[in-house]
Amino acid sequence: MKKFRYGFLGNQMVYSALIIIFSTTFVSADNWQVGPGGKPSRNSLSSEIGPQTNALLWQNGYTSVIAQQAVIDGDIVAMSRIFNINNVLQGTKIVAQSLITGDTMWTTILPVDFPATDWRSRVSAFKDGIIYATRAGNTNYSYMYALNATDGSVFWKSEGLVNECSTEGASFAENGDLIVGNFDNIIRINCLDGTTVWQTSRICPTSNGQEVAVYGNHGYYWEASPTGPMVSAIDLDSGEYLFSTNGGLTPGLIQQLGLFIGPDGTVYAPRTMNNVTTDFLFALSDKGTYFEEKWNIPLGYVPFATFGVGPDGSIYTYSQSDEVLRIDPLNGTILDTSEVVLGGDFSQPRMAIDAQGYVFVTNGGFTGGALYSFNPDLTLRWSENITNVNVGGPAIGNNGTLVVCGTGTDVRAYEGIGTGLKEIPQHNSLRVYPNPSNQIINIECDLNKESPSGINIEILNCIGVQVYSKVYQPGTDVLFHETIQVEDWKPGVYFVRIKDCEKTIAVQRFIKK
Repeated sequence: MKKFRYGFLGNQMVYSALIIIFSTTFVSADNWQVGPGGKPSRNSLSSEIGPQTNALLWQNGYTSVIAQQAVIDGDIVAMSRIFNINNVLQGTKIVAQSLITGDTMWTTILPVDFPATDWRSRVSAFKDGIIYATRAGNTNYSYMYALNATDGSVFWKSEGLVNECSTEGASFAENGDLIVGNFDNIIRINCLDGTTVWQTSRICPTSNGQEVAVYGNHGYYWEASPTGPMVSAIDLDSGEYLFSTNGGLTPGLIQQLGLFIGPDGTVYAPRTMNNVTTDFLFALSDKGTYFEEKWNIPLGYVPFATFGVGPDGSIYTYSQSDEVLRIDPLNGTILDTSEVVLGGDFSQPRMAIDAQGYVFVTNGGFTGGALYSFNPDLTLRWSENITNVNVGGPAIGNNGTLVVCGTGTDVRAYEGIGTGLKEIPQHNSLRVYPNPSNQIINIECDLNKESPSGINIEILNCIGVQVYSKVYQPGTDVLFHETIQVEDWKPGVYFVRIKDCEKTIAVQRFIKK
């Protein structure tokens, strides 16, 4: 066991654990706040319903010679656009665009604090109307800036320095503080003023493997060891190092992508260095004081990639034959395999999964760059050629809008479906359980309190198609109760809706596993 690494604890309250699961209540719009992986858990799962087809909502952007990841918060999408690759200090702009229209809202170039070492202006993360950006990105240390998302003005410059790489991005604690993985430390930055809450030492195996994945009040990250890269855990409240795997998961030095966390807290460690004897995806259980391995499967060489978890818990990863794989989270069994979509000039795939389980993958290619849309079983729905897509997406935001960045002025927003029901509040007397479920659901509601003349109970799938309907005439019964078999329904998001004289009075979401 490693010795404790002391950090610096500021005046921070202790935050309750954040459990990243689908809520059984009706929730507001989802965002893509963490570039690689979308969420602090970095599992690429959105509660929005993405595009059904390749129909564009808009296509335009500030010119760029290299595509980089977009982040989304509310109705704003932000990204870095490198218009002059030879001018490191002034040749890149941070750009904010309207997610609705694609119109450019503003552009800015960060201040130069260290002329000899500062890298390009670069977006790291985006949350609660603040875009976090830095000139770190080339193994150099620099400051983190907090920018006003409406006009690009600077809220603060961080007290401490960061050196995350250009393919990486910061994560968040539950209260919005930044959790930044650096090569030789992890730092928590106060989101209100940029001060350092704590800083804890670590040694990363290689650059581009520095990111921290967050689940509850724990952060998970790679560390170097004599026997290869190992996974470690840190307490996000105090910055205290907790425990590590028993040495390296496999031998070797290179590790150029981060971890991701499942909705149940399983830590997924994609170990990749272009060697079939070392490259595996590991599933690890956090047992409180140690990690226990659940399973492992072979993994292709996919530096700078992201992975995904479906709404039914399925794990999506990449094979050594350049396919996307769907994995059973319980035992690592391969459930489905896509056609060959990787390979070519470069394989650095990125992924987003919507609330219906549809999987969106950019293959990271240059001349062969492409975006693929798959059904949950990885049969192809549609695809688009996007030259030089690099690490330019995808990202799912409000209303299911999916953004992918290419080169030139090629920034694309594909029109999502959303839910169409988001403005309806949850009804206190409507109960849907168990949720999630894979066999039955029970619906209960105190209907006599709503209408003596009759109520329509209906269930809609995520695109608004009715899959169940029943008219209930209240009598002497106070409570409506119905048990419905759902085991033959497709996995995804459904909505129970109560209507009285064609007016919706209650909506409840449930997940079919």
